Amino acid sequence: MKITTKHLLPVAALALVFTACKQTDFKKTKEGFPYKVFSSGSGDKVMPGNFVSYHITQKIKDSVLQTSYGNPPMFAGVPKDSASSNPLAALLIEARKGDSIQVIQPIDSMIRKNPRLAEDPILSKKKGQDLVTFIKVVEVYKNEEDAHTAFEKQNIESFNQQPAIAEQRKKDEAEIESYLKANNIQAQRTPWGAYIQVLTPGSGPKPKYGEFSMLKYTGKDLQGKVFDTNNKPDGQLMPLQVGAGGTIPGFEDAVRQLSKGEKATIFIPSVIAYGQQGRPPVIQPNQNLVFDIEVVDVTDKRPEPVGAPIQDSTSR
Repeated sequence: MKITTKHLLPVAALALVFTACKQTDFKKTKEGFPYKVFSSGSGDKVMPGNFVSYHITQKIKDSVLQTSYGNPPMFAGVPKDSASSNPLAALLIEARKGDSIQVIQPIDSMIRKNPRLAEDPILSKKKGQDLVTFIKVVEVYKNEEDAHTAFEKQNIESFNQQPAIAEQRKKDEAEIESYLKANNIQAQRTPWGAYIQVLTPGSGPKPKYGEFSMLKYTGKDLQGKVFDTNNKPDGQLMPLQVGAGGTIPGFEDAVRQLSKGEKATIFIPSVIAYGQQGRPPVIQPNQNLVFDIEVVDVTDKRPEPVGAPIQDSTSR
């Protein structure tokens, strides 16, 4: 995640509260560094197996080295066992939603424990001072699926706020919706913004996070020119694992809406396909795509490895 130094006033104010506390109130990490949890006392407790979204800021005196504020929160998992072996997880497991954690790391001690840090251009000039880290627990999720859902929602909102994406999306949607209207096609939109025309309803379950949809597919452009397919006598089913990010966003998001046995045609705007880069010479820049899909099976068992024909070329 990109680190910025925006929106520092809340962090600075928090630092004043922290530094006013006596260090004698602090505990010590496994590595021997002082830390303290400043608790709201009312949020959900972080437990082993949970996932957490959080913000982090690191300072030396009044100088902010890095902060995640100004960007969406970061995400981290807390292992179900041996959480203390993970320094971040060991701190998070003592906190609740809304809590803040302060960690004080004397730079001299850090370098003694890890001599390679002496090569760091910032730390090498700050010997005798402390690196102070502030962690704010934004939300606590019971499991990976809940965290993934929140992460995807966050990604969609952030993605759609980009001016260039918003402008291109208008063009994409105008072309696709004109095509749908001209051909009297009824289609539903996915959260990411693909369009699904159901041809044959499914009778089985939709894939859950981590499960695999086994697919037959044919990819083409709006003019009907086919650029890829596995729907042939010797074709292997395409395994798509939900949440793995192995395909373009619009394709995965559409497949997530389809049940076992379902047949559908999906229309994917270029902004959630291959974007302005395209995939020349097969797929042109800013080209909208169409896929005919059949969900042959939904399974939690990992299939034998096969080539994935629709690689993710986007930054989400």
